[in-house]
Amino acid sequence: MGGENSKADPAALSPSAETSPAVSLYGDELSAGALVGPYLVQELIYRGAAANLYRAEEPNTGRSAAVKVLHRQLSHLSKMLRRFQQEADSLRQLRHPNIVEIWESGELRDGRPYIAMEWLDGRSLAAELHQQGPYSWREAVAALEQIGGALIAAHRIGIIHRDIKAQNVMVLGRGDEVVFKLVDFGIAKLLAPDSPGGGLTSTGVRMGTPVSMAPEQIRSEAADQRTDIYALGVLMYQLATGRLPFQGANSIEIEEMHLHAPAPRPRELAAVPERYDVATTRCLEKRPEDRFQSVDELLAFLSEAFADPGPQLSDGRSLGLFVQASVDGEEGSTTVLQTLDSSLAEAQRSCRELGLTICLEAGDAFLAAISAPDDALEERALRERLLRSTLALFSSLRSRFPSIRFSLSMQIAPAQMQRTIKGELEIKGGELLALTRWIDDSEGVSATAAVTKDLDSALSLTPSARRRDLFRVQLGQ
Repeated sequence: MGGENSKADPAALSPSAETSPAVSLYGDELSAGALVGPYLVQELIYRGAAANLYRAEEPNTGRSAAVKVLHRQLSHLSKMLRRFQQEADSLRQLRHPNIVEIWESGELRDGRPYIAMEWLDGRSLAAELHQQGPYSWREAVAALEQIGGALIAAHRIGIIHRDIKAQNVMVLGRGDEVVFKLVDFGIAKLLAPDSPGGGLTSTGVRMGTPVSMAPEQIRSEAADQRTDIYALGVLMYQLATGRLPFQGANSIEIEEMHLHAPAPRPRELAAVPERYDVATTRCLEKRPEDRFQSVDELLAFLSEAFADPGPQLSDGRSLGLFVQASVDGEEGSTTVLQTLDSSLAEAQRSCRELGLTICLEAGDAFLAAISAPDDALEERALRERLLRSTLALFSSLRSRFPSIRFSLSMQIAPAQMQRTIKGELEIKGGELLALTRWIDDSEGVSATAAVTKDLDSALSLTPSARRRDLFRVQLGQ
């Protein structure tokens, strides 16, 4: 296959040479050993609607190439030929480290055109997100800087991509650096065609992918660089959350959401800075004039996120709830340990619903906290509300997990709080961290005098046998 074909007369390898046993190499799908220009096909990588993609090798150098060949049944259509040739022409004009490099283009003997490009040894961003999950916001911004840089280069010479999506971004690992390359300019369009009718679409014809199509694409209106910016907004949301902003049962439902549904905010699902959240939703504006007007403007706006001073310590009073779960006997039982874990997970979920943030975790306990308001009346209302909710939580946990013993302790005290890059709240210091001074590990709900102050009439308070400033709390009669 390899040596014989590489030395054979090219005419003998032509599909027109009907007597040649090699004719089977050149069917609708090329087989391993077929010659495409100077490249020897090794395997079919992807079957596309308009063209197939092959991995090939240049025999003289051993260099791998990605070879795209238009389907035989489409090669006689003038519009498809122009579109295919435009991809080659577009890529020839684009020399950028984050855009796939084209090496040459030509035709097979049966007229099918091909494009030979550099082989990218990596995986698509779509596959990366599927396998690894969403990026942190810093990783997302770093990726967008590379992808955006590629688009800036294209826009400067009058080319828009019109199909920006995770499937068209390749992720390449190079040492400690990750490189993102934009591929598939198959429906790229010159912003200013040299001649009338130079565009490849006409009224009523839409080109693009529904999951990332801008409203003007869906309406078959004129597209410009702001169309790519809309698709970047889709990609920004996907990078941060691992999901597409608009999902439906079919393409029609998705298109309707792109046209009319308000854009969801990444912060609803991911810990991203407000600036990233604002940038994403601005990219996803329905009207092009309401979006960023250039990729440069978008990247400049995002760069301010890195200029933020980072997590800051804030001093103030915080109300803390320490939840501890324990079991008597059979502590090593797998079933018991699973029940213990389930009970703590349920308790954490309830705390989050009450507005508290989980700040510290141990194997059988955790600390949740919320900042206390400065206003005295508001603070009293918060203390009473959370005490009542804690009593209800204790009752619910004891009912659902009768084999587990729960102790819930509350304190309000100064604390140094810090919000991490991921948006999580941490306690770095302060009296609230002096847990041994206010935790009562006996079953039930307890609270310090600072928490129960002025609540005697609303709750039943019994001094704790362990500490003078601790009270066992129950609902008042």
